[in-house]
Parts: sequence; structure tokens; C-alpha cells
Amino acid sequence: MTQLSCFSDEEIKLIVSLPYRVGMNISYADDEEGERDDEREMRALEACVSEVAKHQEGDSLTKEVAQKILDSKSEWSLWSQGVFNIEPLCEKSVLALKSHASDDEIRDYIKMVIEIATTVAEAYGEFGEEEEPDKGFFAKAASKIAGRFAGMADDDANHPMNVSASEDDAISSIVNALKKNI
Repeated sequence: MTQLSCFSDEEIKLIVSLPYRVGMNISYADDEEGERDDEREMRALEACVSEVAKHQEGDSLTKEVAQKILDSKSEWSLWSQGVFNIEPLCEKSVLALKSHASDDEIRDYIKMVIEIATTVAEAYGEFGEEEEPDKGFFAKAASKIAGRFAGMADDDANHPMNVSASEDDAISSIVNALKKNI
């Protein structure tokens, strides 16, 4: 199993920050008026990363990356900057992974990034203008996330039906960039 310590400091920063940055990119892709959608999308982003950290098998690289994202919460505001042109970072991240990670580890990393993008895209659109969901919603959603992540096919773009066209376009661009150097 590949560990983050196999990579340079610059590569680690890129590999760890990219999933969060992708979530922010999707959040900004279709920004609704007010803060309500942003709050739900950020909770969904954190819940998704948390579930991967908890439920990914063994000591996988993806699990280590997810845990490192959570441990780096103080960096999130910095990572939120410059997320509008995310595709080159996606390509660069996969190239960095290819230097040490196995094909399966790279696929798992890509699946995690796509799952984060999809989860953030679905976070607000599922609710529309409904009342605030109870606090248990994200716990329930998190178990769905873990199951959905584990069952994704390698070539599954996982485009949900309940997201905006701009979010779907952003997800497609991210998927294409992630898979470009495989």
C-alpha cells in the first residue's frame, strides 16, 4: 500500500487539497442567493470526506488522504481560493499519484473526488426550499455516501439527475481532467 509519505511535500499538498477544492468548485458552480445552500454544501463536503476516512478499507491511500483533509481544517479557507480553474490541478494530481500509487489506488482516489463533487452538487438541490433538515440528515446521508462510493464502477461518472446544468458541466470537466492521464 502506498502512503502519502512516499510523495514530496508539494505533491502531498496537491493530493490532499484537491478533493476539498473540487467540492468548493462545485459549490461555486451554481451559487444560489444567500448562505443556505453554501452551508448545506459545506456540511455535505465535510460529511463525505469524513465517511471516506471512516469507511474506506484498511489503511488505504484514499482513507489516509481523507483523514489528512479532516486534520487540515485550518487550511480549508486557503484551499477555497483559486478553485475556479480546477481541471489543471486534477490532471496534475493524477500525474503525481502515478509516480508511486497503484492503478487501483489512483482509481479509488478518483472515485473519492467524483463522489465529493456529486455529494456537494446534490446537497442543496435535493432540498430546494424545504425546511432545514434535522441534524440526523447528514449522518443518514453519510452512510449512503459510503455505500455509494464503494459500489461505484470505475467508469461511472455518477452524474445525478437533481443537480443544475452548470454543476453537471463542472462535474463532467472534473471527471475528464481526472481521467485524462490514466
